[in-house]
Amino acid sequence: MLSLLKNKRLYLHLALMAVLAVFLIWLTVAIVNNFTRHGQAIPVPDFSGLYFEELEQNPEFSKFSFLVIDSIYDPTKERGTIINQDPTPESFVKEGRKIYLTLVAMNPKMVAMPELKDLSLRSATSLLETYDLKVGKLTYEPDIAMNAVLKQYNKGKKIEPGTMILAGSTIDLVLGLGNQQSLLPVPLLIGLNRSQAIQKLHEYSLNLGIESFEPGDDTATVRIYRQSPNFTHKSIARFGSSIDVWYKSDKNFDFESYLKNIAPDTLISDTL
Repeated sequence: MLSLLKNKRLYLHLALMAVLAVFLIWLTVAIVNNFTRHGQAIPVPDFSGLYFEELEQNPEFSKFSFLVIDSIYDPTKERGTIINQDPTPESFVKEGRKIYLTLVAMNPKMVAMPELKDLSLRSATSLLETYDLKVGKLTYEPDIAMNAVLKQYNKGKKIEPGTMILAGSTIDLVLGLGNQQSLLPVPLLIGLNRSQAIQKLHEYSLNLGIESFEPGDDTATVRIYRQSPNFTHKSIARFGSSIDVWYKSDKNFDFESYLKNIAPDTLISDTL
């Protein structure tokens, strides 16, 4: 009888320990869930186009905190508005999450014009890119320094090194012809977009000429389907001359098949 009683107490103790263990596990999970706000993730709104002051004044955004980390000048956007955010819109985050913002700068970014004289066209292009400037029109004149920069211009006026200039400005270059013949091969531009064509033409010491677009096409997404002078393995042009181009949307034109016809050995990826 005593032995049976002892066994009952043992079972009772085991049962109490089991209940206590379950309670402690439940309590731990509840505390962790409350601390981490488990299951309370909320979507991040799209703040683009809003002013920072609007975020602070709008109670709908009180579930987040905000920090401005950068500003970018963009003449197409309203100054002082939000242009980028991290986390991105529609991301799910916990309440109280900090949102990092990039604003449109109030004033345009200015940079100092670098010295390009005597640099090769390739070196001058690379240096301009580091200063957030672009190569514009290429003009050639007789000089022993072939393809070296002789003069630099902005908006038709000679610009001296160190002059403060708006970032993103275009710099026209005058380069030397050297002692070489002033003829060079015409590159294949079919399948390229505008920026790719300009880059390739500059590599060949040429300029982009007259541009023609199809009515209704989105000029931001079209590609070149025709050029003049035409591309052949015998096509030549003078240094600094221009290549006229015509654009089409790839939704209305099979560039890959067209390239196979005009340049059988060239894949569309080779032109990009």
